Amino acid sequence: MQGTKVSVKKTIIFSAYYLAIASFLVYNSFLIGSVPFVYVVPYSAVVIAAGYGSYRYSKRILSFWKLSTNGDGSSTIYSRGGLAIYLLYVAALIVRSVINFIFIGSEKFYFNNQEAILENGTAILIMPPLVHTDPTTTILAFTTTDFLLMIGAGLLIGRNARVLKYYYQDKKRVINEKK
Repeated sequence: MQGTKVSVKKTIIFSAYYLAIASFLVYNSFLIGSVPFVYVVPYSAVVIAAGYGSYRYSKRILSFWKLSTNGDGSSTIYSRGGLAIYLLYVAALIVRSVINFIFIGSEKFYFNNQEAILENGTAILIMPPLVHTDPTTTILAFTTTDFLLMIGAGLLIGRNARVLKYYYQDKKRVINEKK
């Protein structure tokens, strides 16, 4: 069987990394996209719901097995499944990028104004939106992409939580068997 070696450290680091990317992009929506701050509540609800749904779904699709590492009875846990969840996260990032460049443009992603960017004498390509939009449409574009990103991040967190739960349950079972 082919799968991925379960590593608590890597699982936690990747989960934090995915959450950090999503949080940074959503933070930009509030900072430069003028998304109302009250949207934090539905965004949080979406992450929690997607995480819970993914956690439950992962129970059915993930498979785990152990391989003996050496003759002393210790073993390594491997997991398989959940690729669709990663693909959904990547798809959400791609859709977000496409919507951003069509409706928002790249100038919204610089924290400084254009004069400050050009102070050092180098030019940076700053693209306006491909479709001219009013502020309401821009906020709708930010909100749509943020919800996609929150769903993707929640799915990954739920999957990784299931992997960690299995890992710790197995370690607890092994300790209880040795008693």
